[in-house]
Amino acid sequence: MLLNVKEMEVLCIFHSGTISTTLNLLREKESAAEPPERTSIISSLIEKLSGMKDGDAVSLAFEPGN
Repeated sequence: MLLNVKEMEVLCIFHSGTISTTLNLLREKESAAEPPERTSIISSLIEKLSGMKDGDAVSLAFEPGN
């Protein structure tokens, strides 16, 4: 699974040891995200992490030109 830089930043901040615990924390933060544009980043990360299966890996994908 590829995460963009902003998604990886959010994951680093809210990682809680397991996917389920991290997802629970992200869902709590999603509705109260500040600044508001962070809500879409958190939502995207929740969607990606929710689809993970055993053995899946997370990688950082740098965006061209940034």
